[in-house]
Amino acid sequence: MYEQSETSVPKRKFMQFPWKYRESFMVSATLVILGFIIEFAFGSKGVSLPGWPANLLMLMLFIAYVLVFHFLIKHPVKKWLSSVPAAISSITMFAFLVLLMAFIPQDTQNVSTFISKTGLDHITRSWPFLFSSLFLLFVLSFTIIRRFLPFSLKNIAFTLNHLGLFIVVVAASLGASDTYKLTMMLNENKITVAAFNERGQAFDLGFGLKLIKFSIDEYPPQMAVINSRSGKILYPGKTLPEAKKGNRAVFGNWTIEVNDFIENAQKDSIGYVITSAYGSAPAALVNAFNNKTNDTVRGWVTSGSPYVYPENLELSGDEAIAMTIRRPKKFSSYIRAFYGTNKTEDFTVEVNKPAHLKGWTIYQTGYDEEMGKWSTRSIIQLVNDPWLPVVYTGIFMILAGALYLLWKGRSTLS
Repeated sequence: MYEQSETSVPKRKFMQFPWKYRESFMVSATLVILGFIIEFAFGSKGVSLPGWPANLLMLMLFIAYVLVFHFLIKHPVKKWLSSVPAAISSITMFAFLVLLMAFIPQDTQNVSTFISKTGLDHITRSWPFLFSSLFLLFVLSFTIIRRFLPFSLKNIAFTLNHLGLFIVVVAASLGASDTYKLTMMLNENKITVAAFNERGQAFDLGFGLKLIKFSIDEYPPQMAVINSRSGKILYPGKTLPEAKKGNRAVFGNWTIEVNDFIENAQKDSIGYVITSAYGSAPAALVNAFNNKTNDTVRGWVTSGSPYVYPENLELSGDEAIAMTIRRPKKFSSYIRAFYGTNKTEDFTVEVNKPAHLKGWTIYQTGYDEEMGKWSTRSIIQLVNDPWLPVVYTGIFMILAGALYLLWKGRSTLS
């Protein structure tokens, strides 16, 4: 008999260097949980980072600290910060917070809910987001330094990708203090100079805006059968026909047909007539035939307007034919800007088609919905984000790194 010598490898203890995935995710999760606790304890006030140039100074101090730590401090945590487990854990937690923004409405100003008290309705200004961003920036910094030095052409793609991501996170975080999102309510033929933030504070933009004309395109109204007492639409699974001459549809025992339709109408002694008057409403002459009792009902139906009362056509029982309110398809504002000495500039904004003026991006966001197409009021949002070109630079670097990897891979294969 003989003894076989075995070399036993001692099991690594938890939190013993080198740290792996368990420790990395624990650190990342602890930072985020700590952020939620601080957010809740301080009344969900969020984080107010300083604006320009203090935010630039903060960035320079951060970079200086990373460089000093890398070149002068000898500690295992430095190697861990540039490791794969640290990278995956930091990106996972950061992506998790960003993903929450897609499901939780932001800046609702509802301070009484648990979501608001923990900062989930203002994530980019919350303590969890700050701690998660800092952790990700530390990991990216040490990873970039480790791979960039000594310099090598084969690390260009890696450096571009990681440095681009670093720039995007920095610009999105520090640039929040320099970003303005203001709302301005414009009225026809009246110059407005004040815009307001979400707290109701007024800002003078250095120029005035006047609404020349508000325009709206609407979907055609539809015909429906409703409960005349509750107003609830009956037969909810039924496709509603457009209020168009000649259209017909069956609702239960009733067959309804549109005999005539007027786009802009007003009521007179015999029914509805075409008009170009302000505040007119769409109207339809409808025939309704009961397939069970052979009863016939005929009359006018309109969804109404601020100056025309809605009118339904009563059927048997509690049923009535009604016209739905027209939904907006697109709306736009023709605006004139006043600035300088007798200088003016005309432009148009509509949904998803903003205009640009004096460093501001102007979006169409709303109008007087009660007045509908007769609205003489337009609501716009003005956004000024001086860090946006920096964000674009970071995104361009990430794309350049990805393209270089594709080109390098193809050249290697060929």
